[in-house]
Amino acid sequence: MQILRILRNYGIKATFFITGDSVEQYPKILRALVSDGHTIGNHTWNHLDITTISQDVLKEEILSLNKLLKNFTDQDIRLFRPPYGAIDEESYRSILEFGLLPILWDLDTLDWDFTRTEPIDERVSRKLKQQNIILMHDGGGPREKTVQALPRIIDHLMQQGYEFLTITEYFRRVYQKYV
Repeated sequence: MQILRILRNYGIKATFFITGDSVEQYPKILRALVSDGHTIGNHTWNHLDITTISQDVLKEEILSLNKLLKNFTDQDIRLFRPPYGAIDEESYRSILEFGLLPILWDLDTLDWDFTRTEPIDERVSRKLKQQNIILMHDGGGPREKTVQALPRIIDHLMQQGYEFLTITEYFRRVYQKYV
């Protein structure tokens, strides 16, 4: 909820890719994401490397989570982020066949790597380009460093004139594509 509070305080909408266990463990947070107007995407039920599983398992991982998310959010889920950024041609085609658009990022904050000592916000500042899809995590372990870095990242980006968009807004603006 801390990340949601920060985004709320700044008036920023983000895109959250949800796993099945997150829905089951944190339904209140999912409802808050939806009520705050954030975009929701699929991140597989069990956070598996989709390049190492059968297409039948991939289908179950994605479609069962989409069904659950639809029940919770009353939204049709159209976005998919492959765990670990792992995607191959076969899984890419399958994801498209399931009616989803695979989403990757171009700036990984590495907030998932707890061995790193460089502050997350410094890492982001160093890697910034004109347009970025920035990857951060709100689950999967302790997030104190992410929570501490997020306001500093937002302040820095605002000072630099960056605009904050959800993935759907980004695709609309950059590619004139509606997802």
